[in-house]
Amino acid sequence: MQNEVFSLTQLEWIRNNLKIAVIHGGDKSQTQSYIFENLSPRSTKTYAPVAHDIANALRESGFGSVEVLAEDIHLAKQLESKKIDLVITNSGGLQGFDAMCHLPSTLEMLGVPYVGHSPMTAGILDNKHLFKHEIKAAGLPTAPFITIGIDEDFDSESNQQALDDISSNFPHGFVVKPVSGRASIHVYPVFDRADLKAVVSKVKNATNNIVMIEPFLPGREFVVAVAGEYIFKNGELTQSTTPLAFSITERILEADEPIFTSMDVKPITQDRLVAVNEPALRAQLADIGQKIYRQLGLQTLVRVDLRMDEVGNLYVLETNPKPDLKRPEGSKVSLVCHDLAREGMNYSDLIQSLVFNRLSFLKSKRPMALKHCFNLQFDQMAGV
Repeated sequence: MQNEVFSLTQLEWIRNNLKIAVIHGGDKSQTQSYIFENLSPRSTKTYAPVAHDIANALRESGFGSVEVLAEDIHLAKQLESKKIDLVITNSGGLQGFDAMCHLPSTLEMLGVPYVGHSPMTAGILDNKHLFKHEIKAAGLPTAPFITIGIDEDFDSESNQQALDDISSNFPHGFVVKPVSGRASIHVYPVFDRADLKAVVSKVKNATNNIVMIEPFLPGREFVVAVAGEYIFKNGELTQSTTPLAFSITERILEADEPIFTSMDVKPITQDRLVAVNEPALRAQLADIGQKIYRQLGLQTLVRVDLRMDEVGNLYVLETNPKPDLKRPEGSKVSLVCHDLAREGMNYSDLIQSLVFNRLSFLKSKRPMALKHCFNLQFDQMAGV
């Protein structure tokens, strides 16, 4: 549904008046960040440098009040004392299980509006098995899988039968991965089924969490970034009829690289990425990404990862709820920014699009969330 788009005067008012905080993950090594230490299935990373990239892009775009804060025990008091109007979430959590849910849950409880996924959506996206159940039910293509719980017997008859079924249709091996994780850490291809049990134990011991097994797909690998319908570029905000699917990219795998290597091990550089220019394939990838965005009721940026089998059928691997938003620098680039120029946008345009998209949604659908900052004066600027 088309809604009224913020006018140029309203956009300038937002830049001049809103107090924004970009929040990154807290530092678990700092014991004053929490009360007691908890288990963390996800590997720890604060994403602080990227939070500063986002904040600097906003400042360069004319936003007058932008803070960078950490998600830790001090956050609520800081948001109150600094009178923050809007948060941009750039955190994978401080510690604990389902850590992607913690920041949006805190913000919902505090009543602070934010650019990010709702707690439940963040949890579904970050738990790969739940996400795959969701899209499978919607008829979207994803490969079969099984999960091995903490106390579950890998050798059970039901598990072995499920693995038999997978290998009969996908005979090229398996991939073992944690259901919640980042950057392909603790993700292992397994080409000899006799090794599978040991690898599952290795991942389970590293993450203290459920482990997923899915078939290894030997074909090409792709990503598509998907964001909202409101797009800022060329100095103005417009609304499209569909979510923006962009940076539709093929990830180039080296001969000794059966799956894409963790960005913590090998930086993502331009030579590892190629824009998809085949019209039919590009349209298919965009369509899948947009359907996921619609099906899950998403309201901010995600990155959908897909891979082909040996005959070219596409399967969704996962949808990343917090794709890397590192500012492009030299040969280093984030996946979502790789082909952003094709849309006539730069990094600052993308960051502003995310902010204005979320504010547009809240203004239209949940105006109570913005009543503390969007006043009668703001409404009178519409169309000006």
